Amino acid sequence: MSTATQNNVKEVRKINIRAGKLRGIVPEQLEFCFGFVAKDTIVEKAKLEVETLPVKGKCKKCQHEFWVEEFRFICPECEHEDIDVLQGMELMVANIEAL
Repeated sequence: MSTATQNNVKEVRKINIRAGKLRGIVPEQLEFCFGFVAKDTIVEKAKLEVETLPVKGKCKKCQHEFWVEEFRFICPECEHEDIDVLQGMELMVANIEAL
């Protein structure tokens, strides 16, 4: 039994997706593809909203956390290039609005 059936969902109105910038998701392309897989289902009329999350890194040398600009993975404090990615690889359903 599907989650929608268990919760008596008749129609999904909106689906919010969070996608990290490093995933390379193009919201318009995702919405276009969603239209094909949603056809003839309870999500067919749903609006798909995609929030792109910026990339955040942490320097392994000095522990400085920073927003990565233009894919430049270099610590702005010490110029070290060994960086952990803290944010930017996400791909998740944030929430769903349904009737």
